[in-house]
Amino acid sequence: PDVSKISVPAAVGLGLGLLIGGGIVYDLMMMSPLGRNEKAFAVIAYLIIVAISYGLFRIFSGRAAYIHVGAMFGTIMAANVWMHILPAQKKMIAAIKEGRKPDDALSAQAKLRSKQNTFMAVPVVFLMISNHFPGVSYGDHYSWAILSVLVLLGWIAAKLIRRA
Repeated sequence: PDVSKISVPAAVGLGLGLLIGGGIVYDLMMMSPLGRNEKAFAVIAYLIIVAISYGLFRIFSGRAAYIHVGAMFGTIMAANVWMHILPAQKKMIAAIKEGRKPDDALSAQAKLRSKQNTFMAVPVVFLMISNHFPGVSYGDHYSWAILSVLVLLGWIAAKLIRRA
């Protein structure tokens, strides 16, 4: 498909906006009641990912769109670790050292974000591998749909891995 003729600064701004905005939207969803309903969260998150994929393919090349979705997932995963999982772990360790019971809510939230990182990791691997197979990934007119299916297959694979 044709790529829009946006300027380099606009493309950079859009890419950075996706990384930051994607993380903010994810965090807001996690803090909302939706964050406590895994199935509803997954459906809404998937629909957002499909919309982002479609939009990116209207603006960037297929390869760039795949890279941006992978970078968004990677940024969310890193933020989960550094801003939620590790701080919760430090607070729980401090509570134990002080003889207090660790906060169950911290533990549950860290566990959920860790689980979601597992579900994002498999699609990220698919997206990295896709760079070597443009004919069956980003080199097609329906690349956004292929990317959406890869994400869904990644989630299914992660679910199977977590059961093993």
